[in-house]
Amino acid sequence: MDVYDLPTPMVLIDIARVRKNLEKYFSMAKKFGKKIWPMVKTHKSSYIARIQCEYGADGFTVGTLDEAEVLVEKKIAKMLMLGNVYVADKESLSRVLDIVEQGVRVVLRIDNLEVAAFIDDQLKRYGLELDYVVKIDTGLHRFGVKPEHVVDFLSKMQRFSKLRFVGVVTHPGHVYSVKTPQEVEVVARKVSKAIGRVVSELSRKGFDLEIVGTGSTPTLKHDIEDPTYTHLFPGNFVYLDRIQVEVFRIATLNDCALTILSTIISIPEHSDGKIAIVNVGSKYLGLDRGAHGEEVLRGFGRLAEHLDVYLVKLSEEVGIADISMDPSVRVGEKVRVIPNHACIVGNSSSYAVIHEDGKVRGLIEIDMRNGSRIPRILTKLSIDFIS
Repeated sequence: MDVYDLPTPMVLIDIARVRKNLEKYFSMAKKFGKKIWPMVKTHKSSYIARIQCEYGADGFTVGTLDEAEVLVEKKIAKMLMLGNVYVADKESLSRVLDIVEQGVRVVLRIDNLEVAAFIDDQLKRYGLELDYVVKIDTGLHRFGVKPEHVVDFLSKMQRFSKLRFVGVVTHPGHVYSVKTPQEVEVVARKVSKAIGRVVSELSRKGFDLEIVGTGSTPTLKHDIEDPTYTHLFPGNFVYLDRIQVEVFRIATLNDCALTILSTIISIPEHSDGKIAIVNVGSKYLGLDRGAHGEEVLRGFGRLAEHLDVYLVKLSEEVGIADISMDPSVRVGEKVRVIPNHACIVGNSSSYAVIHEDGKVRGLIEIDMRNGSRIPRILTKLSIDFIS
């Protein structure tokens, strides 16, 4: 079956492009002796996670506890890294400890003494220990300890006997505010220098660092080649999208593995043939025109079959496309929308169609999608569905 025979809207994953993207970066990482622990939030699929294991992922970085639990239940993950935001209350921490008790290594990212004290106290009650890395703020100003405060922070962390220090990590998310590949390299180098100084100071103080990590797709090529790091945590590299192609120039549109099949449902008379309406809106595409609030792209998506056509406005379930540069678009035509930000699309549907060069291979579940599973703790709390 051809993908154009499918109903719309439909999330499509070109598995050949996925494998090509993974092969490229995992091969580079192997050459430079780096480990890639992919961010699962991009694909939220155990099917894709297993493929990432084939290419060398022996650990994963998770954005939610749902992701962590599915990876463990399906016996995919041996090691997981997650942030202190997911263990700052008893209920969340109990879910993490359930994972630990199943023999999976969990590494926490910690940047707050109050949270660390809470975790340490709970671990004493369970009789368990956990590894942690210090999250360092190198410019995004979201999570993290300032580089110049890391030694002092670690000295205060020493009083927590159930937490074992194993390294430092960062997320150079502020790279999404730049607009050229040259600026990306500048950010990557500045972040590397900051982390390098921290590592040197910690080594002088006698700290052993198993993990020195960073994670972002725009800087990935530079990070792989940088001797500062041992671990890398990219997410978007598996699919790629317009941000990576048109802003950072690390790929081409032909490398983008994730699209949304949609139908041209109208060319309104009032528009004089200048706009078309598709049956895909913000619930699939989000409203990103960049990442972290930066607006650096034209529109909200681009049609693979008509590259001069951009979605310039979105409602929740439909999008308005500017077809003034391509009057060949026709009502009833099926088109693939290349999204600005693939991670948004990855959470938009509970399933996706796998294809190869337009030929359908099958369906997969997006089984780590937010809100698609009920945490076991709700059963323990005797909360049932109301019928």
